Amino acid sequence: MMWQPDSFLALPEDVIAFAWSAPMRDLAKTIGISDVGLKKLLRTHDIVTPPQGHWNRVRAGRSVSAPPRPPARGPGASGRVRLDQRFRGHVPEAAPIAETGPFLTPLVPEDLAELRQLELESLGRVGVPRDLSRPPAGMAKLLRKEAERREKTATSRWSSDEPHFDGPLAQRQLRLLAGLLRALVKRGHSGEVWEDTYALRVRCKIGDETLGLRFEILGRHRTELRAGFERPAPDLPARTPLQLKLDRALRTPLVTSWQDTPERALETQMAEITADLVVAAEASFRQGLVEAREREEEHRRWLEERRQERLRQLSDKRLADLRTSGELLRRADEIRTLVARVENAILEGKNTDVTPEKLVRWKEWALRQADCIDPVVSGQVMEHLHVPDLDDDAEGNLPYPI
Repeated sequence: MMWQPDSFLALPEDVIAFAWSAPMRDLAKTIGISDVGLKKLLRTHDIVTPPQGHWNRVRAGRSVSAPPRPPARGPGASGRVRLDQRFRGHVPEAAPIAETGPFLTPLVPEDLAELRQLELESLGRVGVPRDLSRPPAGMAKLLRKEAERREKTATSRWSSDEPHFDGPLAQRQLRLLAGLLRALVKRGHSGEVWEDTYALRVRCKIGDETLGLRFEILGRHRTELRAGFERPAPDLPARTPLQLKLDRALRTPLVTSWQDTPERALETQMAEITADLVVAAEASFRQGLVEAREREEEHRRWLEERRQERLRQLSDKRLADLRTSGELLRRADEIRTLVARVENAILEGKNTDVTPEKLVRWKEWALRQADCIDPVVSGQVMEHLHVPDLDDDAEGNLPYPI
């Protein structure tokens, strides 16, 4: 479930209660969007809205169906809905599931080994198609691009215009992924195959978790430089041993890679791979709760370090300002002492060239200079009179580290 600034979590039942509390047009006004936009937004969170004519039946005093209960949390799902700040005050905020659980729902056992067994039983046999004549939806975009390249090749001499995945091994990879995506869809999940510079990548969406997969070739094999990247030679045979790996690093000891072996090819492991991915998604969700708490703790530590560093800076500046005050006061007092001695000398007749009027003007000017320097008179002393306080510090902003 993607984090967004100023967003918050809510229970699905509370969002459903909001969606069924008033006509969509009225609710949309309170949120500040159109009724069509609100309905679309709720649907992206799988929130069922009242059927057409619901509020006409209510106003007519006729019976209507009750709001539906939210479905049980499935594997990899957060059990929460993330809403933006426009919904604050309209839908109650909810805390995430505790990192210690319980995680048990009608669809998710507490024990991950039990979840794997349930998934295997529900999946049954999972096959790999012999060709790509009927690709799953998550592969259609990539195959359309390949078809466009194939057409372009007929009139182009550039090797870069050729299909990227027409080789025997790449075709086998695509068939394996087609079988995997079909199995995921069978279990209510989804996936997408995409290209990463002549390499196939997979995104599996299971609940609120997105898991990445990639192929690696086992053992030594020929490579070619393609678009500046070292890639397997496109004509490698289909029987080249493959490994399929999960990108997510999990702390729970789970199966996160699968490979061809002399006993079993990947084609015969699709049910286990799918079940393992579902388990990995649930483990990733649970681990994410721990990681969120760790990030929050790290952020608090970072803030405290920044705070202490800023306090040290303010304390050093206060001491420097104090020393400056002492130096300024010394200079101001020296000027005042000088004025007094000069005045006494002139009044005693030691310097008859200075008239009384000239002495008065000079004395006023010199004492003004002393007052300008004097830290008490000028107010410079206020720079260190108060204890440093970050609340009053204009530079004390402590943003989240980038």
